[in-house]
Amino acid sequence: MDIHAIVPVKELRLAKQRLAHALDAHERHALSLAMLGDVLAALLHSPVQRVTVISRDMAACQMAIAYGAAIVVDQTSDLNAALQQAADNVPDHAAVLVAPSDIPLLQADDVMVLSKLSGVAITPSHDGGTNLLLVRPVRRWKFLFGPDSCARHSAEARRLGLTVHIIHLPHLARDIDEVDDLIWLAQQPGNTSAQCLARDLLERRGAHIWR
Repeated sequence: MDIHAIVPVKELRLAKQRLAHALDAHERHALSLAMLGDVLAALLHSPVQRVTVISRDMAACQMAIAYGAAIVVDQTSDLNAALQQAADNVPDHAAVLVAPSDIPLLQADDVMVLSKLSGVAITPSHDGGTNLLLVRPVRRWKFLFGPDSCARHSAEARRLGLTVHIIHLPHLARDIDEVDDLIWLAQQPGNTSAQCLARDLLERRGAHIWR
């Protein structure tokens, strides 16, 4: 099955504002880029035929190029509209996989699991959001990211008569938005770029919490 992955990236100067009390603008920018790199690396080793980053951020676009991903310049001011813009370039018969840029523990095997499912597959976040979304076919689909998007995407699938699969993957259950999320990321096994940076940032603040 032809799968096109879409990674939306907001302007990085606006990213991770909820970490502003703990990290300065340079650190938040570096963390956002590290997470994007981890997500792109996982996708490019997974069974997807194409990876597209949609963004208007120059650094994000440069990283996409470095990883061999395609770029779509975001012409919108809304996440769901941006995803629709990117999906408009996907053939009707193909599946679309939406992977946010702030799930740095994504693994190629996670994509493999979802790729074998028909209809709609959702990996929910711990707060009821959607952290991975696979839709086949994408024609007529309406993206509904935002509060309670797992339930809203499930309802959209039923509206279109598509089977819904809810796939709980604990290592993908959290976005990295708050200090507790950063600590959680540092504590998880592995050495992704974002994990190494998170540990470094926390150690600078005397937070030796991953031992």
